[in-house]
Amino acid sequence: MRVAVYYRGGEIRVEERPKPEIGPGEFLMKVMACGICGTDVLQWYRDPQAPRVLGHEAVGVVEE
Repeated sequence: MRVAVYYRGGEIRVEERPKPEIGPGEFLMKVMACGICGTDVLQWYRDPQAPRVLGHEAVGVVEE
């Protein structure tokens, strides 16, 4: 799967990551669109922890 990853210095890269395994009571969503909101943008300036996967406002369909 592809993810947008924030690195230090304002650098953002789209990278491939392994498909996550799901457990009982969980589902896997195929993301069709994902927003990067103000919370994500603030993390670029406030959070010293990087790399960080961005985007938590997703729209999609249940795949599994």
